[in-house]
Amino acid sequence: MKRTFRIILGCLTLCIVSCTSNSVADEPVPVTPDPPVIQKDFVTKLGTMATFAPESSGVVLSDGFIYTHNDGGGASAFYKVNPIDGTLIQTINVTNYSNVDWEDITADDNYIYIGDFGNNDGVRKDLKILKISKSQFVNSTDKTVQVTAEAIDFSYMEQTSFISTSTHNFDCETVISKGNFLYIFTKNRGDYATRVYKLSKTPGQYTVSAIGTYNVNGLITGGDYNAQTNEVILIGYSSGHKNSFIYLLSNFTDDSFFSGKVVQKVIGNATNDWQTEGITFGSSDGKKLFLSCETTAYTKSELYSTDKITLGF
Repeated sequence: MKRTFRIILGCLTLCIVSCTSNSVADEPVPVTPDPPVIQKDFVTKLGTMATFAPESSGVVLSDGFIYTHNDGGGASAFYKVNPIDGTLIQTINVTNYSNVDWEDITADDNYIYIGDFGNNDGVRKDLKILKISKSQFVNSTDKTVQVTAEAIDFSYMEQTSFISTSTHNFDCETVISKGNFLYIFTKNRGDYATRVYKLSKTPGQYTVSAIGTYNVNGLITGGDYNAQTNEVILIGYSSGHKNSFIYLLSNFTDDSFFSGKVVQKVIGNATNDWQTEGITFGSSDGKKLFLSCETTAYTKSELYSTDKITLGF
């Protein structure tokens, strides 16, 4: 009987140990993943702009300085930035227009232009480009300056529906200046192409029709034109801010921007949320480039530089 009892006790002990062991093994073990590393092999970080432009949505180099601004809902201001390290030099407040959805910035000799044409849901009927005379701020050394703007209002001839949807083709985040005209490139959420529209620089109300289209297989978020080389640079990403890319358009005639040589370089990857938003030529010969991104979970709003040789253009 004692031997039988010892056998039974031994079996129970083994069972308890086994069950306890299985229970521990089945419990999920907390894992802290390594933070994703953004693929920035093609760019050099110059500085962080997160303190004043956490949603840097566009950049332009003008008169030797970078100008940037925040996305929709931010202050009605744009910022003069040191192109060497991304530090803030001057805040320029626009007093007569709010920031509904500012998405890009461009310039010519006398004016800054800010595109208030972000249209995430396709419902906006107040699309405009703000025209701001440089004479109001360019010679000021004050840390803060107040300016007023004029509006170039427009609507798309092709848009007949304003029902909210996430798969429409009437969002826009890019404006460039070429000669006497402005050109906007749409951010097509429906077909991942881009359409080009031509606008007068004279304030007024316009209805515009597309003058060109191209399947970029992504979302265009910024651009610039270089008059000396007659080139256009575009930046964007695929859905979810993945696989950030840059397009270089060259050898085109007039404003048929996609009629010449079109080269794409992917600078991001399929893992990381690198929301590349703005790009501008950084030298008159078109070789140097500046670009910016918005703050996400993976990176702060930053100013970068690169060049066409590094990108393989």
